Amino acid sequence: MKTALTFSLLMSVLILMGPVLVLHAQSVKEDDLIIYYSYNKDTLKGDEVLDASGNGNDGLIKSNDIKSVKGKVGEGMEFPGVATSYISVKNHMYEDPIEEISLVAWVKAPARGMIASWDRSEFFRFAVGDDVGGNAATTFVAFDTCCPCCHDWFGETDVADDKWHHLVATFDGKKKRIYVDGELDQEEDAPAKVIGAGLARYGFIGIGSEAGAFDAATGPTWAFNGIMDEFMLFHRPLSEKEVEHLAKGPENPFAVDPNGKLSTTWGFIKDIQ
Repeated sequence: MKTALTFSLLMSVLILMGPVLVLHAQSVKEDDLIIYYSYNKDTLKGDEVLDASGNGNDGLIKSNDIKSVKGKVGEGMEFPGVATSYISVKNHMYEDPIEEISLVAWVKAPARGMIASWDRSEFFRFAVGDDVGGNAATTFVAFDTCCPCCHDWFGETDVADDKWHHLVATFDGKKKRIYVDGELDQEEDAPAKVIGAGLARYGFIGIGSEAGAFDAATGPTWAFNGIMDEFMLFHRPLSEKEVEHLAKGPENPFAVDPNGKLSTTWGFIKDIQ
């Protein structure tokens, strides 16, 4: 009788807590995911990188020198570090202010290089190293944003050591944050409540952007040199837990954890029967 009563009570608790447990098992939410380039071979079609977010923001590979190689998670893309080798992002452009954003990538770089840009003088850029201010001769993570003035800002950790590093930059209208390998590297008050509000800009992966139309002008031209993997762009700030999870290099970053609390609780209930 006691066992049956205990089982009945636990089942009631499980029914009530089920949605909460499943929520906790979900490590990274797909909410407001705008671009996801996994760079896995099954997402490479001819001269295109397919956008796994489902938003159709595919990328046009601009050079045969960009090659598919072993990445941090499956395959990655190796960039030669020259100004003619980059990926031009289709469809996704900015002309209105950005209220929230997160940029994510695994990189293995021996030198300074641009990860992604929608023009630092109009919207933002995300890079290993920089060409302005106190970061001009260093290889920290750069997260430069605009406007009403350019806020050229960088982290504290050298990430151009030819080793894999997981890099994240976030903006929530109050704070700018840089994470390296799952840990907060730098944090600062946001210079404005939004990013941008200048001229329309299209984006590039691996080179700077000054493009007012798809695949138009690049600049600056210090190109990414090394291997890039798992590039993501969200229109929301990732949480610390989400950043930590992505830095572990999961094969499917949006999958429900099979070892989560729900399965553990169910196993315990079976044991007491």
